[in-house]
Amino acid sequence: MVLVSSFGFRLASPFFLTTLLTYHPIITTVTTTTTTTTKATISINPLPKMSTTTSSSSNDISTSNDDVVSLPKHQPQQQQQQKQPQPRYNGPSIDEMTDRQKQLRTAILQSRPRTGLNGPFGPWLAVPDIAEPASSLGKACRYDTSLSFRESEMIILLTGAKMKSHTEFEIHTHEAIQAGWSMDVISAIPRNDEFTIQAVETRLVPLLKNDRERSVVRFTTELLDTCTVSDETYLTTKAAVDNKDSVLVEITSIVGYYTYVSYTLNVFNIQPN
Repeated sequence: MVLVSSFGFRLASPFFLTTLLTYHPIITTVTTTTTTTTKATISINPLPKMSTTTSSSSNDISTSNDDVVSLPKHQPQQQQQQKQPQPRYNGPSIDEMTDRQKQLRTAILQSRPRTGLNGPFGPWLAVPDIAEPASSLGKACRYDTSLSFRESEMIILLTGAKMKSHTEFEIHTHEAIQAGWSMDVISAIPRNDEFTIQAVETRLVPLLKNDRERSVVRFTTELLDTCTVSDETYLTTKAAVDNKDSVLVEITSIVGYYTYVSYTLNVFNIQPN
């Protein structure tokens, strides 16, 4: 039997037609007329007209009207999900600690009930002669100054932002919220390479409520950005804190201590718990 299509070409055999129907789903109907020569009428549905307009993504192709072909986006997994760096060193395990290290560990946990060993204290414990005075200085800077908890936490956040310490910033974001700062204010702090005096002045300072807060932030920002402060900034901040030079010592000490903390966190890839 010879099949002749409505287009005038011969189809060699029924097997050819079966194969054509199987692998070409756009052919929807076949009618045959039994005569000496069997003719096959093949109806072919046209493919949807493709639009020349592509979406903003190079991985998507759009068609006109209701015919839309979406190709799945494929990106390397490491691009889709940014992996946190693995800690390089978390400090000695309890089994490795000397008696002095264990005593220091207990003292640190007792003095920091909310955050415990989270942060730089693990690596510091490797060297007790560093861990002990560092812990004492941290306690003094954090809890024993005349600055309010709210002011101290803002100074710490500014330091973490400038020092590119994600861990420092994240840990103290929670502390700053407890101290009364809103996420709107915290989110306005420029971070990493965006941290400049001008950026802080534009984004953060307008959200502060009083002259004392603004002066403390400006003093801290200038110290972080230039490694010193001008005479004008020194005198303005001193006037805002009741003309007490000791308060400026406290601000400077908090910046210095948490710069050291940030360096430790960055070098050893310490992640927040």
